[in-house]
Amino acid sequence: NHSLDEDEFIQDEVLRGAFAYRGKMIADVLKLHIKDETHFITAYIKAYHEWLLYFIEKLEQKYKSLSKV
Repeated sequence: NHSLDEDEFIQDEVLRGAFAYRGKMIADVLKLHIKDETHFITAYIKAYHEWLLYFIEKLEQKYKSLSKV
């Protein structure tokens, strides 16, 4: 996360917010207290996949805004 704090590209509000959202999604999985390792890993991967789709959308928005400059 140190490199995320230092990366100028990510320091806008939208992308920083996307990383905060990732933390929330992972925390939501942890709050489920899933005991079975397979189910836990599956839930974690699903949450991360959902976040990646969200992050890709935000990156596309950032790209479009930079293209206008």
